[in-house]
Amino acid sequence: MPADTTAVVDTVDAARQAWTRRVLRVGGIIQACFAAFWLVRGGLAVGGGLGTLLAVGLGALALVALAHGIRTTAGRAPRPTGSEAARLERSITIASIIELVAAFVFPAIVVAAGRPDLTLPSIAITIGPLLLWIGYQLHTTRYRVVGWALTVGPVVLALLLSGTALVVTTGLTAGALLLVSATSGFRALARQPRP
Repeated sequence: MPADTTAVVDTVDAARQAWTRRVLRVGGIIQACFAAFWLVRGGLAVGGGLGTLLAVGLGALALVALAHGIRTTAGRAPRPTGSEAARLERSITIASIIELVAAFVFPAIVVAAGRPDLTLPSIAITIGPLLLWIGYQLHTTRYRVVGWALTVGPVVLALLLSGTALVVTTGLTAGALLLVSATSGFRALARQPRP
């Protein structure tokens, strides 16, 4: 391989590795926050004292994992620099904006169609492709696995369940997936040497 080609490959790999670290930290923080929301939402949908207990307990668990992740990964994922890093940042930002818009549009569509029980599955479906795309861009297996689960899982659940059962199952399952993804990313990043 010619030296200039090797240099380009090295630059691309370095940018990808730097953005992988950044996504493990910042993406993990975002995932843990959403996990707390989903777990609380799923718990409250159970109803009664058990639902409240689930919501409080699982929400607290997610917040503890978030705090631990923030503390253990501090300073380990600075914002990447360079032209290749800027290209990756642009593409990640655009993909995130598309997901955010879809996360508002899809629920509005299902509510307008008279199916408010499909609100949580419709949001989960928007998160799945984003994680898949990031997973393939950054070669992050955990994002691909969780992305596929959040893309296919809500569709399967919506075919099998409806009403409260669908809301509870989607909320608790999506929350657990996001929390596992976030905490495993935090652990992987915390084991890496500081840049």
